[in-house]
Amino acid sequence: MTSQTRFRCLAVFMLGLFVLSSCVSSAREKSVCDHVTLAWLQTQVPVPKDAKVVFRKEQGGLCEAVLSIEGGLAPVYAGKDFIVAGQLYKNGVSITRKTMSSLSDVANAERKKAKEKEAKAVEMRKAFFKTHAADLADLVSLSFAPGGSSDKFIYVISDPVCSHCRALLDGLEEVAAETGLTLKLVIYPVLGERSKAITANVICKHLSYGAYKTLKKKDAAAAKGCEKADQRINKTFDLLRKADISFVPLVVAQDGSWVVEGNDICGVRKYLGLDPGTGEKGGGCKKAQEE
Repeated sequence: MTSQTRFRCLAVFMLGLFVLSSCVSSAREKSVCDHVTLAWLQTQVPVPKDAKVVFRKEQGGLCEAVLSIEGGLAPVYAGKDFIVAGQLYKNGVSITRKTMSSLSDVANAERKKAKEKEAKAVEMRKAFFKTHAADLADLVSLSFAPGGSSDKFIYVISDPVCSHCRALLDGLEEVAAETGLTLKLVIYPVLGERSKAITANVICKHLSYGAYKTLKKKDAAAAKGCEKADQRINKTFDLLRKADISFVPLVVAQDGSWVVEGNDICGVRKYLGLDPGTGEKGGGCKKAQEE
């Protein structure tokens, strides 16, 4: 092979590499899914920090992405600088449904992980209150004692604008009347600035339990804060965030030996050794047991 021939072959080879490199680079740049990461999605919509992207695929000019959020799968469709939520159809067929069906094993695995994670979190919160129940005493803003003052009580952690909390309080009032227990209310305003304003109003004005139960959301508009309220609210957040608690309601035993999470009056009655309630306030526990 002459030097001229070798030069031509080398030139052809180099040209081929250049074309191949250009094609790969171009394809990489044009992928509509390249930028669709969890960090990017969090700039577009509120996405929990512990979510993750479990699937990405180009669908036409959009990137079909599936997020795992607290054990559930949520599909979204992303463009260059926007996100669309909902179902994607093509020729009368739901692309979204086909994708989600193909991810059934992933969905099952994510649900299992979420359940295991939540079970560990529940146990962690129970352990936390066993050692920190006494710390709740300084955070109590209101008490309800239908039978008069009692040295036996349970803590109720609640938010003033939480409807589930109000429903639970109705059932707990019945429990208090049956047992002679005092309800000690720790107000934990996790639902926003309006909750904090109402909480400050309760603390600053020394409102009674009865007045608290009749407060409306609009009452926050005229509320004025005070140093005492700021201190108690801050201390409440500091304590409960140690256990990563960002929800209400909770009921905690006086000594922290048991905890009931959510609007579960039946669970409270069970821990206290009471017969299932039959009325609306009792949560219909007896009826639920029979079913």
